[in-house]
Amino acid sequence: MQTALLAPGNASRIRPLRGVTFGWISQLRWSPSGDMLAIAGGEGLAVYRGGFGGTADFHLRGHSAPVKDIAFHPDGQLIASCSADTRIKLWKIAAQSIAESATLAGHPGSVEALAWHPDGSSLASGGADGSIRLWDAATGAWQALLAAHADEVTALAFDPSGRWLFSGSRDNSIRRWDIRANYTCDIVGRHDDWVREIALSPAGFLASASKDMSIRLWDMDPPLLNAVDSGIRRQRTRRWKAHAGGVDALAFSPDGSLLVSGGRDNCLRIWETETGRELAALAQHRRPLLTLALHPAGGLLATGGGDNRVLLWAVPL
Repeated sequence: MQTALLAPGNASRIRPLRGVTFGWISQLRWSPSGDMLAIAGGEGLAVYRGGFGGTADFHLRGHSAPVKDIAFHPDGQLIASCSADTRIKLWKIAAQSIAESATLAGHPGSVEALAWHPDGSSLASGGADGSIRLWDAATGAWQALLAAHADEVTALAFDPSGRWLFSGSRDNSIRRWDIRANYTCDIVGRHDDWVREIALSPAGFLASASKDMSIRLWDMDPPLLNAVDSGIRRQRTRRWKAHAGGVDALAFSPDGSLLVSGGRDNCLRIWETETGRELAALAQHRRPLLTLALHPAGGLLATGGGDNRVLLWAVPL
């Protein structure tokens, strides 16, 4: 780990993305190929393409309320966005344009989280009412309605096999849904306050970030996670205090050896996954760091927050 590249004073390694005028930044996502960066915020959706040095290439304003989450389709040809306006929108990406292609309606309140199935056949969405909906990507029809959380669904993630859907909630729990067994679910674990983000590592861990100021790692045991006839071993393997005021953002490095987090202390922090040892703490945002996204190829990290800024970091991850 070359921590010298992450020194707070090394301003040449950190640059703000210009043209971000979308209020507070709620979510950042890279396209699967890494050639596009989508930004969701209080006033809409922006997409940057190519060098990420100028103003946004596209401003997508189809929602009538703040955009809460965004997700690129695995083939990189669609963007899904969800909003406090209760709607999910699908945007078709072309060479010179991005145009709205469908609107999915069904949630009774704000839609807070999205995740595409790895094969792109369906889209999962989580609502403020605690429900999760599965949508057919081709037709836009409901496939399933999952109601188990007692409060807002804040985070969703499919495992790479596509069998398991994981969800985090303001009810403090993390649940696992079996897509192949009629969406049965069990509880992976709980925090002492609401869950803000979850992330899966290639090494078989699920990391969760919470308003209780901690990061927790849950051992998913890779052979069991991908087996058809086995369950998850619910064992909390590690927990550490990470950000004063709460942890809002979380991502694994490509090999899973490092965790990157952001939180209410305005800081970006980098951790050694195996030990929980902090390797760097960087304070460049002026308000809480609410979201982060690591480029698919590594080496470039985007962060966004309540200061209405998106920063790009050159990082050895």
